[in-house]
Amino acid sequence: MSESHQVPSRQLDRVAVKAPCNYRIGAGIAYPAHLVDLTAEGARLEGISRGLNVGDRLTVRFGGLAPIDAKIQWVERGREAGVRFLQPLYPSVYLHVLASIQNGKLPQLEVAKAIPLRAC
Repeated sequence: MSESHQVPSRQLDRVAVKAPCNYRIGAGIAYPAHLVDLTAEGARLEGISRGLNVGDRLTVRFGGLAPIDAKIQWVERGREAGVRFLQPLYPSVYLHVLASIQNGKLPQLEVAKAIPLRAC
């Protein structure tokens, strides 16, 4: 008989979504990514940079919410990462954001663009 490896279960089921988001580490630049699944406790992001590591703290912004503090739980280099929100979303906020994403009624995310320097 072979032993089965058990992965710790999530307390909440993931919901597949497709929405733009952005993330930043500290006061750094906001990088665009895609939110691909969501729970009130965390999310999976696609299109992340290679510079993220398990344990890094960052802020994530999506669905018209203020930035949410999160911690990286796992990362697949340069592809995707799982984050856990330091404070889970309130159920009513989670349901509102989820409905907005599923109905395609999301506010536009503003990402600061670099301003080219002029030669002196």
